[in-house]
Order: sequence, then structure tokens, then C-alpha cells
Amino acid sequence: MIIKKILIFFLSKFFTGSINNILEKKNIIVLYRNGSAVGELVYMTAIIKEISIQKKKKIFLFTNNREIFLNNIRISKLFYISSKSFIWFFLNNLNGKSIKEFNSIHATKKNHEKLRKYFLYFHSNNRIHLAHAMSEHFNLDLDYNNIENEFFLTNEEIKKFNDKINLPSKFSLIQSTSKLSFTKNKEWKIEGMQSIVDYFKNIKWIQIGKYGEPVLNNCENMLNLNLREVAFVISKCDFIVTYEGLFNHLASCFRKKSFVIHSGFLPVEAFKYNNNIIIEQNSKMDCYPCFNLDCNEHSKKFLNNLDSKYVINEIELNL
Repeated sequence: MIIKKILIFFLSKFFTGSINNILEKKNIIVLYRNGSAVGELVYMTAIIKEISIQKKKKIFLFTNNREIFLNNIRISKLFYISSKSFIWFFLNNLNGKSIKEFNSIHATKKNHEKLRKYFLYFHSNNRIHLAHAMSEHFNLDLDYNNIENEFFLTNEEIKKFNDKINLPSKFSLIQSTSKLSFTKNKEWKIEGMQSIVDYFKNIKWIQIGKYGEPVLNNCENMLNLNLREVAFVISKCDFIVTYEGLFNHLASCFRKKSFVIHSGFLPVEAFKYNNNIIIEQNSKMDCYPCFNLDCNEHSKKFLNNLDSKYVINEIELNL
């Protein structure tokens, strides 16, 4: 512990300012993110894009998950670092005007684990996109009005995935459940997702998600794909029915029509892209937006206010 404190002192006193100044002179910005939430990394690409286009910066990226950033034309240098590497310690303590962590300053252990509130709740303006909230402290004066994510597949990958994954010429995607390990307050109902498949019988449905998730009837399932394969499948679909989360963020990369079933857990502005059609009844929710990671009352109100008939009608009107 004493050695750690000494290192932090020397880094902050003798190195942080000078290293950040050198990077600024070379027009380089170092971004880093060490985390397991894949969706956050996907919408990080929107910020990388805007920094590259608006600020003309050379971007050096440190990440523990490189799958999302492979072949990204905005990134000058991509460094894959193990999540347990000591390098994260140095990056955290060299943080300055040219070295930035992609993470909300409010995404703290206290807020999430003790108060059980989603970090966006603590932002002075909490009706902003998640990508905006995670980079607000960059102080780069970015224009966040047209947030759009990016994912780059090579021609070789496309050919390989075409050969490996036997996709029909026309199909649409659906997921059966949201990421319950994070919060149950994004979840609608599996029966509702099944009713969508059953109603639109003329559509070739493919279910995507993780192995072990509830399997929908009357549709093919692809629950064993890796991330880049999932991205490829989304890039080829006609549209997707999904929750707010990873698949919505990925659909933005390819400007695919995305019907997002919204529980009111977060404000619509937090995850909305131009390709979205948001299916919601937030005006009937007196607790909207909720922000609570645990809230049985919110889940009950959501289920009572959003029925299958309404969801199906919204999809049918916008096909």
C-alpha cells in the first residue's frame, strides 16, 4: 500500500502533466476502457468517431476487449491489455487532458452497489445519451446530436461468415430476454416476444442471444455466435426486435431498423439512435425514468402498461 501511494505521488507530481502535454503537442488522445459491459464498448465507437472527425485527433486506444475495435479506421493504435494488467494503474494515474477513461464519473461502486442507482441518475442532465454521459468529462466540446456507432468487418470476414452461417436471403431478428444479471427492470415478457413471432408468420425469424436463454418457438435460433458473427448477422437482417442494450447498439452500426421495447428504466434519450423505433408507454408510468436497478413496483407497472397487442400494432405500423 505504501509503495502504491509513493507511485501515485510521483506519477501525479512529475509525469502526468508532462506526458499529457507531449501527447497534446503531437495531437494524440489516449482513450482507455477496462470493463466487461460489451454494449458500453460498442457505443464508445461513436465517441471515437466524433473525436476523429470533429477534433482531427490521432486516437490511441487501450482496451481489454479488442473484438469491437478491430479494423476501426478511426483508431491509430489499438492496444489489447489484460483486465488484470498493471498498465491500468498507470493509465488511471496519468489521466489528464490527453489521457481519458471512457467511463462516467458517477459510475461508482457506491452508486451501483449500495444506492443501487444507475449512474445516469447522478448526472446534472440525465436525459442524454449514454455515450455522452461516459465522455462528458473529456471536455472536448463535442457535438452529440448525431450519435452513431461503428463496427468494421473486413471482406475476408464477410466471406468467412457467409460460408459458415447459412442465412436466408430475407430475415428478421429477435431476442427473448434482456440482460437480467444487470437489472430486471429492462425486461418485458418472453410470452410477449413469442406473440410477435406468432403474429408475423410470414417473416423468417432468427433468435439471437446467449446460450441458455429461453428459446422462442417457430423461429430459428443462433445462440452460439461470437460477437463479430453477431454483428455480421445484424448487418444482414431486415430489422431487429430488441431491448435497450447490446443488440440495439450494434444495430446502430449498420443503420438497421430497430424496434426497441422500452421499459422506462432509462430515459429514451439515453439509448436512442436515428434507426430506432421506440415502443413504449412511458406517459402511463408515474416513475419514468426509474434508474433503480432493483424495483419490483416498476416491473409490475411496466407489465401492466405494455401489452402484446400494442407492441404488435406498433411494429405493424412501421414495417
